[in-house]
Amino acid sequence: MKPGPGGTFVPVKDVQQAVEVRLGDRVSRSCRVLALLATATAIQPALAQRQAFTPRPSGSERQISVHATGQLEYNDNVVLNDPRITSGARGDVIASPSLDLSIVLPRATGQLYLAGTVGYRFYRRYTNFNRENISLTGGGDQRIASCVVHGEVGYQRHLTDLSSVLVQDTAPALNNTEEARAYSADIGCGSAYGLRPALAYSRNEVRNSLAQRKFADSDTNTVTAQLGLTSPALGTVSVFGRMSDSSYIHRTVPGVSGRDGMKSYAAGVQLERAVSSRLNFRGSVNYSEVDPKLASTPGFSGIGFDLSAVYSGDQYGVQLLASRNPQPSTLLFVGYEIVTTVSATATRKLSDRTQLSLQATKTWRELASSRLFTLAPTTGNDNTLTLFGTVNFRPNPRLNFSLGAGYNKRTSNIGLYQYRSKRINLTTSLSL
Repeated sequence: MKPGPGGTFVPVKDVQQAVEVRLGDRVSRSCRVLALLATATAIQPALAQRQAFTPRPSGSERQISVHATGQLEYNDNVVLNDPRITSGARGDVIASPSLDLSIVLPRATGQLYLAGTVGYRFYRRYTNFNRENISLTGGGDQRIASCVVHGEVGYQRHLTDLSSVLVQDTAPALNNTEEARAYSADIGCGSAYGLRPALAYSRNEVRNSLAQRKFADSDTNTVTAQLGLTSPALGTVSVFGRMSDSSYIHRTVPGVSGRDGMKSYAAGVQLERAVSSRLNFRGSVNYSEVDPKLASTPGFSGIGFDLSAVYSGDQYGVQLLASRNPQPSTLLFVGYEIVTTVSATATRKLSDRTQLSLQATKTWRELASSRLFTLAPTTGNDNTLTLFGTVNFRPNPRLNFSLGAGYNKRTSNIGLYQYRSKRINLTTSLSL
């Protein structure tokens, strides 16, 4: 499954075991191998899209959870200051009904799962933005001797993120539907302690419905190899290597052979350690190189990282994340991006039925493109800030209410509209 931009780490406590077996060494061994697998696949570059795929469900027990969800949101700047689509007021009301799934089916030697959302978004004023909103992830694990084999498929379909449309793009490109598909397979072997090798492969595809946006269609293939060593004193220490090949399949230049894209290589070391029963740390540092496929596109070599610290208390929790990695771009004719993200999330349990969550995220994007594309920004930065707060109220196990408010701000020195937007939403979810 594709992580968010820059990649994420999966805590051991959140990794699903491949099988339901008797308590003992077999359970411990399966869980640790899966943790290594999850990390091996998570450190690959992000897909050229803005929305992350739905993660697999948590827990190893059998669960069939289906929720009918409805959200009503007001956004005071849905057009993101873009004059090509503004018709009077920039704000709009959005209604989003959906069906949310979380299914886990344990087997004797493995597990099957399906998670995600199937819904639709209705805009009151900007009805041309009405679009399906689908994000599904399904997969399974199979234990073979001391190894665990895992496969997964992800699918998304939604309106193009308007913040990824350049000033130079034509107006019809704003009404585009983006479709993304992800396929992955990995295998990890080993026991509770000692060496644990893992190998992962993934393929990500992005497709756009309108001809004006097909220049952003891309394919990315990634192979990751990892060797971990677990000991009670250190936790899990591993070394990894990764190779990724990305191509924009419709982006060619007359008189120039080949397509735009990039090859990237990374090698690094990673540490995963439970500092205490409440505090977990995971960190990865790597050296990365980007080899652009098109002439005059600047290359990149430097340090990448993925860091995570999670504290889980009785009444509150804190999560800190930071990452920096090269990845394909959603912007037309941009070869790749160096994306740095820092985020913090805090949750506070106000009562047995009420919880408060606060999140802040800052993202810096450095762009690189070929001078052969005259309309593309050859250099530049794009910075975004997101603040969001949510209050959840659960009157009973089947019903949940959520009130959220957020703020977004972009500053950019390239061909992207700068904007500020505020939104507030009310969400109701009923277990079926």
